[in-house]
Amino acid sequence: MKNIAFYCSSISWGGLEMNTVRYAKWMTELNYRTILFCVKDSPIHKEALALQLPIVLVEHNKKYGDFKNIFRVKALFQTNNIDIIWFRDTRDMSLLGWVKRLSSKKYFLIYQQAMQLGVSKKDPIHTLRFRAIDLWISTLDFLKNQVLEKTNVRASQIATIPLGVDTSRFNSPALSKEQARTQLNIPQDAWVVGILGRIDPLKGQHTLINALQISKDNISAIVMGESTKNEGNEYEISLKKKVRSLGLEKRVFFKPYSKDVQTFYRAIDAFVLASAGETFGTVTIEAMSFGLPVIGTNSSGTPEILDHGNAGLLFEPDNAIELADALYMLYHDISAAKEIGEKGKARFLKLYSKEASLQAIDAEINRRIARR
Repeated sequence: MKNIAFYCSSISWGGLEMNTVRYAKWMTELNYRTILFCVKDSPIHKEALALQLPIVLVEHNKKYGDFKNIFRVKALFQTNNIDIIWFRDTRDMSLLGWVKRLSSKKYFLIYQQAMQLGVSKKDPIHTLRFRAIDLWISTLDFLKNQVLEKTNVRASQIATIPLGVDTSRFNSPALSKEQARTQLNIPQDAWVVGILGRIDPLKGQHTLINALQISKDNISAIVMGESTKNEGNEYEISLKKKVRSLGLEKRVFFKPYSKDVQTFYRAIDAFVLASAGETFGTVTIEAMSFGLPVIGTNSSGTPEILDHGNAGLLFEPDNAIELADALYMLYHDISAAKEIGEKGKARFLKLYSKEASLQAIDAEINRRIARR
C-alpha cells in the first residue's frame, strides 16, 4: 500500500480545493492510503471531516521562502510514512519542492495542474521549482502544450489525464424529464436549453439570452446559478432586467444553484457552455455524461473536451448569432441532436469518467515509480 499526502494549504473553496478532496477520497478505492494535509477550519478541512478522511493540520504557508514550515512539513511527512506527495495549488509548489530536496527519503511528487499558464516561466527560479516534480498531470493536451511552450518542463515529466466525474451520485434516485421539470417548475412541453454556473459576465449568460432574442423558435432556457458571494450581483440584476425588457419571462427561468444538479441536467434538452474561456469545464463533462448535446465556446479547453466539434457544437465566445444558429440546428434536427449527445457520452466514458481518470493515474504512477 502506497501512502499519499494530499497537500493543500489553501483557505478558499473552489474547484481546486474540491478536486483535492475528491481525489484524496477516490484514491483510497485503489488501495492507496491517503492523508489530507490542510489548514485547520478551512473549507477543505471541513469537507474532509465530513468524508471521514485522515487529516493532518498544517499552516497556511507562504508561497516562497517559508523555511519554518518546510521543516515542519518534512517532519510530518516522515512521521506519517509518506511515499507520494500530491498537490494542485501552485502556492504549495516551492515548499513541497524543498521538502523533497531536503529529505533523505525519495518522495514521488505529483502536481495536478489546475490553471492555464499566462506568461513564460522559463527563468531559472521557475525551472528549479518545476524540476522537483516527478509527474506533472495536465488535464488536457492544450494545457500540456502550454507547459511545453512556456516552461522548461520536460515532455517526459508530463502526462495528460483529464479530471474525472463520478456519475454514481446522479443515479439515486434517477429522475424522468417530467419529474425534473416538475421539481424546477418549468413547462413540460417546452424545448429547453440549460446553462449552469456562477452568474458572471465571463460565464456568458448574456450571450444565451441574446441568442434567444435572435431565435424565432420556441426555445426556453434555464439559467441556474448565483452571483459570487460578497462580490455584488449587478450582472445578475441586469440579466433579469434584460429578460423582462425583451418579453422573455415565460421562456427564461432563473434558478438558484443546487448541489442536486441531476435535476437540472435531466430537465433540459441541450446544454450550453458560454464562458469566455474555461480551462476545464466540469459542467460540460457532466452534461456529456447525461447524453445531452452540448454547445460550447471555441476557446481554452472546451474545443478539446468536445473533440473539436465532433462531440458537440462550437461557437465563438460572445457571438450570439453563432449560438442561435447552433440552437436552431439542434431544435430542428432531432436525430442530429441525439447523435451529438451519444458521441459526447461515449467520449465521456472513454476519457472523463471517474474510473477512466483513476485508472490512468494509477498506471502512470506505477509505471514511473517502477522506472526510478
